[in-house]
Amino acid sequence: VGHGQSEGDRMVVSDFHVFIRDSLQHIDLMKKEHPELPILILGHSMGGAISILTASERPSEFSGMLLISPLVVASPEVATPIKVFAAKVLNFVLPNLSLGSIDPNAISRNKKEMESYTSDPLVYHGGMKVSFVIQLMNAIARIERALPKLTLPILVLHGSSDKLCDIKGSYLLMDTVQSQDKTLKVYEEAYHALHKELPEVSTSVFTEILTWIGQKVSAAGETSHT
Repeated sequence: VGHGQSEGDRMVVSDFHVFIRDSLQHIDLMKKEHPELPILILGHSMGGAISILTASERPSEFSGMLLISPLVVASPEVATPIKVFAAKVLNFVLPNLSLGSIDPNAISRNKKEMESYTSDPLVYHGGMKVSFVIQLMNAIARIERALPKLTLPILVLHGSSDKLCDIKGSYLLMDTVQSQDKTLKVYEEAYHALHKELPEVSTSVFTEILTWIGQKVSAAGETSHT
């Protein structure tokens, strides 16, 4: 909602849980069409936050979760106590006020991918609205409560120079989840969109993902036969 070709005003959602609801509806549809297949969920950036909260709604349903540069904690520059207070006040009086847009230079070191991002008509290039920032903060608070309850296999990929989603969130996730099978791979000096980074990074990222998914699908298949 509010993104891409979906309905609604851009960057406006009544509640962050709408994204989790839509994800679960899609998963239910896929389960009906492919009841014999294991379910894995992959999320990038805000999609990482959505994935964490979606998995926490039905913890026994997923065979694994993959996260690329996930949103787990607020950026320290953005979420100072004064700015948080100001955002809460503004949400009552000017919910559609713009707080500044994402710097395309922070997305990737790959110039072609950066140009593709800036020219994509489906990407919202306006400023992030106060009301949406409040929803992100609400989601982060819910993630903090959800992480200790997660036990499913998790693979996290993050760039050390990510300026959009703080890598501290991925370290916190690894320290907090109860999963026995959890892996964090850090790409030194890489930016936010690892799957659209320099070729050597993005190639490694897709190899990691495919290998990991293959292992989890095989494990799920063995479990279903025992």
